[in-house]
Amino acid sequence: MIKRKSFCGVGCDIEVLKRVSTNRLTLRLQSDLLEILKQSADKKDLTLNAMITNILNKNITYDETVNVIPNMVVPYDLFFNIITKVEAPDVNEIVKSAPNVVKKLFDIMGVQYDIDHVIHNYLTTLSKYCNWFEFSYKITGNNYRLVFCTGNSSKWTTFVQQYVKSILDSLKIIVINDSLHDGIVVFEFSHRDYL
Repeated sequence: MIKRKSFCGVGCDIEVLKRVSTNRLTLRLQSDLLEILKQSADKKDLTLNAMITNILNKNITYDETVNVIPNMVVPYDLFFNIITKVEAPDVNEIVKSAPNVVKKLFDIMGVQYDIDHVIHNYLTTLSKYCNWFEFSYKITGNNYRLVFCTGNSSKWTTFVQQYVKSILDSLKIIVINDSLHDGIVVFEFSHRDYL
């Protein structure tokens, strides 16, 4: 909602943000846990309440999206070493399983398997909670641009590119531009429903 306000004779538009309802809750925490939370909140320049809310949001989102199917927590370095030592034909077989993993996850969650849900419910989640890559996207009309920052390993970057390409192919998306350079993977395409 936009409201027109006047300050010192100068008119301007102010966007009024919709308030999210909240509920008061009392928690009992161990003293040592409370100190850790306070220190962490101070480091991030957050209130204790905001810090606890962020932690709860992250855990609930993780449990409802990532942890819906059995997952194994593996240190990044170990997983990265496994992928870099696997030969190309084996990597191709792993990559081919990507669409089935996402479809299974979406079936359990009750989410439709389409590009918008893949972006919001899978790729964004992988980026936030699994640290496979940093992910950003831009949707302009029916044009999509997906950008993945994967780090410096060319083999890992290639794995991410093939993994995402396998998902896009399963959605029958025709990629217009697919580039890979210095740890950055970019996919550009038009949504198939608009073609």
